[in-house]
Amino acid sequence: MNQMMKNNISEFFYAIDNSDKICVIGHVAPDGDCIGSVMALYEFLNATYDKEVYVGFDGKIPYNFKKYIDENLILSNFENEKFDLTVVLDCSDKERLGKYECVIANSKKTICIDHHKTNTEFADINIIDPKISSTGELLFHILKSENKEISLKMAEYIYIAIITDTGKFSYSSTSSITHNVASELMEIGIDIARIDNEIYNSKPINIVKAYIECISNINFYYNSKLGIAKITDEVIKKNNIDMNDIEGIVEFIREVDEIEISCVLKEYDVENTKVSLRSKNNIDVAEISKKFGGGGHIKAAGFQISKNLKDSEMIIVEELKKYLGEK
Repeated sequence: MNQMMKNNISEFFYAIDNSDKICVIGHVAPDGDCIGSVMALYEFLNATYDKEVYVGFDGKIPYNFKKYIDENLILSNFENEKFDLTVVLDCSDKERLGKYECVIANSKKTICIDHHKTNTEFADINIIDPKISSTGELLFHILKSENKEISLKMAEYIYIAIITDTGKFSYSSTSSITHNVASELMEIGIDIARIDNEIYNSKPINIVKAYIECISNINFYYNSKLGIAKITDEVIKKNNIDMNDIEGIVEFIREVDEIEISCVLKEYDVENTKVSLRSKNNIDVAEISKKFGGGGHIKAAGFQISKNLKDSEMIIVEELKKYLGEK
């Protein structure tokens, strides 16, 4: 940990000490790292200080995380709220806050804790480390650097953040330190078997049916180096699910032997498509996503295109040609 990071962490705790009303928010369409890190910090602030603390997530909480959040905690009437401090976690750009972006402008002080290499350092204080596996792991190191106590509930949230953003410790961002952190969380008393079952082995049948429908229509390009699945609004409505409920399809495609880049196109409306990219080996999908105004990690990134599904697929196929050794 370099001196600048240490200074920023000191400023982070100083800001907490000198704030009465705090908002903790994550990125739009929250995933496991976002939810885990936001809720871990929320639990820490509630247990350690006598403060007003609020949380914000723009988008439905995925089915497998609902039991970990009392959704009544989520701030709803916030447009005119003023905060002494807003802490943003796992968000690389303020535009990724969705409807909670206005909270930044309504805060005396802002802090961002993140591990995306495309982070724009939009906050007053930015604690960013792209080498760390997840924002949850980064938050763990921040708390431990000041000898803060980590409760069992906080440990559960941090563990959820880590396992979901590392593919259960399978991605290249996982380090020996990540495993050491997991070991410390286990020593606190978390039940890893229960957490794994609740996060990964609890799909309702309607979500399984949507998976099957999307997987059955994967298109492969360039000798199966690229696989693209589409999630249509029709599939979402027919199965009565949310778009976030079937995030795992992009990982499923990446499991195919020949695949170098997996892609999922999500239809948000007729002329707007969200693109999720995953890669193997040395293809940097964060740089690809940056060209389209998005970002993320080297092997996991995304962006949005103002095109329909069909046109978006053709744009992606053409753009990725050069990365897959095709002419």
